[in-house]
Amino acid sequence: MKKSVMLFLFFTAIIGIGFAEETAENGEQVESRIDLSFYASTRGEMQVNFIPQWKFPFLQGNTPWTSENNVVLKLDAALSPIWAGFSTDAIFTVLPFLLIRSGAMAGTGWNYDLFGKVPLVGLGLNRRTDVNDPNDGVTGNGFDGVVWNVHAGLTIQFNLAAFFPGDWNHVVMQFYNRVEYFAYTKAKGRDLWYYLGDDGMNMNVFRRKFELFVGYVMPIFINLIGYQLEGTLPFYNIEAGSYVADMGYSLTNAFIANFRINRQFSIMTIARITNGFKDPITNDYEREWGFDRVQFIATWRIK
Repeated sequence: MKKSVMLFLFFTAIIGIGFAEETAENGEQVESRIDLSFYASTRGEMQVNFIPQWKFPFLQGNTPWTSENNVVLKLDAALSPIWAGFSTDAIFTVLPFLLIRSGAMAGTGWNYDLFGKVPLVGLGLNRRTDVNDPNDGVTGNGFDGVVWNVHAGLTIQFNLAAFFPGDWNHVVMQFYNRVEYFAYTKAKGRDLWYYLGDDGMNMNVFRRKFELFVGYVMPIFINLIGYQLEGTLPFYNIEAGSYVADMGYSLTNAFIANFRINRQFSIMTIARITNGFKDPITNDYEREWGFDRVQFIATWRIK
């Protein structure tokens, strides 16, 4: 399965680039952009993302409902001190308020102690027995497995300015809902595993993810403020042949502000409050709300 995902990622990228070039040769308008982003957080995390994307017409019609139909091919190569990965997505606009999205991701991580004291865990099996010992039970040093997913979902969106045009009328809402299979090649059955320094409660499962965003877009320096509710619910472990919905929803309240420095550079801040596991080495899955982190994402539009 791992090889199939890697081939899917590779051929999707090649086919998409070829499709974009052929569309351009046929005289159709192709929009492309390349972003470079730098991510940091109050938990000491860092990551660089290289994100090229292409948008070209797709199944356009002559009515207001279909005249703007398009498909966006988006690639994302990520590198951090504990992780390297690659993802690809195809996003189809089939109606002004409806998008269909599908794609895949694959990557690997590694573990080490920063300054010999701070454990950095990118990937590994969770064998913890002592919740008070962060070094207890992390199996694997990295590069010994691959995390991957395949996913498909729908986005429903709304913009008040579509009905009442004006620079100050962009009240926007977006609801993204998807199903994915999420797995680590070294984990088997009901094995738990760590991923990108989280609480180590991941499992090879089908899961549902959603994002509900409400925001206000403005033509000023602070060009976006908004609130996003994110949720993840694992519901079925195909390897163990059992449902795992008793783990419950992982929920995050995200408060977002974006600062547009100029046409090519912006900085987004995201404050997160989550309902993490109260005691991640037990099986009662009790959760409690608490402050998670503040994230900073600086994005430079190269092209």
